[in-house]
Amino acid sequence: MNLEYYISHFHVQDQILIAEQDRKSHARLVHSCINPIFEKSARVILKELLRLTQKTCLYFEVNTGTIIPTIFNEMVHVRSRRFPHFLDRKWDHERFVSEDTKKKQEEDVKNRVDGCKRDPLDETEAPFALCFSTRRMLSEAKIVKNSRIVVVGASDTSISFIEALLSISYLNFTNIVLIAPGGLPHNHFLEKGENLKSYSTSYTREELKKLMLESRVRVINARMVDIDRSDKNIVLHDETVIPYDTLVLGMGIQDKTLNTLHYGSRGIAPLPDGLKRADGILSIDDPYLYQHLRQEGTLINILTDKKRVKNCVIYGRSLHTYCCIQGLLQRGVKPE
Repeated sequence: MNLEYYISHFHVQDQILIAEQDRKSHARLVHSCINPIFEKSARVILKELLRLTQKTCLYFEVNTGTIIPTIFNEMVHVRSRRFPHFLDRKWDHERFVSEDTKKKQEEDVKNRVDGCKRDPLDETEAPFALCFSTRRMLSEAKIVKNSRIVVVGASDTSISFIEALLSISYLNFTNIVLIAPGGLPHNHFLEKGENLKSYSTSYTREELKKLMLESRVRVINARMVDIDRSDKNIVLHDETVIPYDTLVLGMGIQDKTLNTLHYGSRGIAPLPDGLKRADGILSIDDPYLYQHLRQEGTLINILTDKKRVKNCVIYGRSLHTYCCIQGLLQRGVKPE
């Protein structure tokens, strides 16, 4: 297996001592299927699997279409190594590759080693998320934390906080709830050109997909309207009550231009007191912005109607403004 690819693309060397383990002791898990009766013993099964195959490290790749198996909770999610976001190909500089490395790569191709076609010197981000576990980690039982942790907002702060909790190898948090209007931001578009807002400076869309928060925490598409501190409850816009033991508020910075004009965006319901609604007015931070401006939607059909030409006015000079213009052009709205 192409261990150099993992080392160069992920921070695995920070969590396991590569030099102290034999090169042949690493293996990649491709498929996993465990009888539901034995799911509680998944940790023991993995440990015995490593013992019988004489391996010490087990890796598992999660691609976009991968069905996450039950053994995923027994493994540790590895953070990707950060490459420059604008880099879509190799760096344009010379590299020194020793003769031993070249010889080993040729032997791997000849012996058809798993992952031999991957280039460890490729600086583009890996297209998958990586999980791993070792024999030593499987021998240490994880401490289960059932505390109700509620995080409000899908900002960089909230996502990084959840990522930090899920990265602790000896703890298993079973009750993390993320409340965000519109859900997670990276699920609203498939291609970069369809984005209506600028990227985060902390997470790219690919990095957010690799975190797999949808499969690891409970995500609620709702807006918080009140907090009951005495009973430790929060109230959502549909009057649903969510209890918590620990509450983290990380809503981030939002545009308030419409509020100063006493208007509310289309996707805000119910409107706070003192605000009125006008048809066709949207805020860039509207939680349902992508739903209102979806392909074949009502607003996009009006803006792309060739018989009755309608104007679209975008106010502002931020980076979001240019991204919104690009997204509208991608949806078929004429520049005129």
